[in-house]
Amino acid sequence: MKALLQVNDSLTDTTNKSLRYAYSKYKAAVAAAQLYDQIVLEGRWPECYQKVTVTEVWQIFVSKSVWHAQYIPCFQDIANHEAMVEWLEGNDNDEDVWGFKKTAYHFSDLKEWLEGQKKLKKVMKKKKTEEKVTKKKKIVQDKVVKAKK
Repeated sequence: MKALLQVNDSLTDTTNKSLRYAYSKYKAAVAAAQLYDQIVLEGRWPECYQKVTVTEVWQIFVSKSVWHAQYIPCFQDIANHEAMVEWLEGNDNDEDVWGFKKTAYHFSDLKEWLEGQKKLKKVMKKKKTEEKVTKKKKIVQDKVVKAKK
């Protein structure tokens, strides 16, 4: 099945725990699932193989529990964080994204980073709302001052 889904054997290693490696596995698992769907849709899935589920495709790379506990929460929306995607693909400096340098980064680090990004987004949204309210108050005050003249 690995050959049919063009899975690189190096991405099925379960001993490498680095975050960048995990992201590579995630992308390969998603690509393999999409390729499987395409092959089945086109009627090219060999009859000698029984059809499989998407979960079984993911399990070529990682266990079902790890997929749902680590990969989905960390990677499903990672495309919304361009700087982190670039780092995960090896194109960025640790300190530019993380603010510090470590020998190895893990899912716990990414979860913490994503939570920080979520909080930052809320703060920025609140600040923007406050700025709009302040601007509207000023406009109303200016109108009141003009009306009194």
